[in-house]
Amino acid sequence: MQRLALVGAVLAVGLLSAQTKPNFSGTWTLVSSDAREIAADAKRFVVTLDQTESALTMRNEKGDPTSVFPLDGSESTIKGTNGPDVTVRTRWEGAQLVVEQRTPTTAIITTVRLSDDRNELTVETLAQGPGGDHREKQLFRKSQ
Repeated sequence: MQRLALVGAVLAVGLLSAQTKPNFSGTWTLVSSDAREIAADAKRFVVTLDQTESALTMRNEKGDPTSVFPLDGSESTIKGTNGPDVTVRTRWEGAQLVVEQRTPTTAIITTVRLSDDRNELTVETLAQGPGGDHREKQLFRKSQ
């Protein structure tokens, strides 16, 4: 009976830890990318992520506008300045964060995963549009 209780406790702890959402907060440096073309200034690309229970905030050292992604799965619309509006939805799939960006003609789906040691961030992107599908994978290493 005690052995059965111990097995049950271990399974419960395992299930609870499997449901825990990772925290992506930190400063991350791009270490590899399989992108076909990388701009010269992107070869040293650093991004800072700040995550709370409700949102993930992203900024980079180039001074691009800060992006905020709600983590509740809701959709928001970003008004296009030189093109169509973009519908954005960020949601959890287990321990992965999935960001969907859609226009009437394109979809960009980005999946973000944290390594077991929490020192590497893998970002996989699928862009779908009239010209076909394009996949890209980037690896970031934690620098802070």
